[in-house]
Amino acid sequence: MKESVISKEVQNFLKMVGFSVYSVEQGYRKERGGTRQTPGIPDLIVIGHGTVLFVELKTAKAKLRDSQAAFRDVCAQNDVPWALWRSVHDAWDWCVNQGVIEER
Repeated sequence: MKESVISKEVQNFLKMVGFSVYSVEQGYRKERGGTRQTPGIPDLIVIGHGTVLFVELKTAKAKLRDSQAAFRDVCAQNDVPWALWRSVHDAWDWCVNQGVIEER
């Protein structure tokens, strides 16, 4: 499944359960440097239910770039919520763990 499909599914689900979702995805580019965005910034910023979460989206086999791993590490060092999701199921599991929805 393409990352763009994962992103749409995750965003739709999170909005359905009451989160605001801000996408800062860059998409694929042959040439780097097409934006002024700092490398490593995750794909989504999720706000709601008393939390702010940075979410990096990846396909099943994709790996974090060095800049993304560095951002993850800065978040961990500062107790800032950060997640790597590979499907809408990861979003579901996170919402269950946060008590936003009940597991059935």
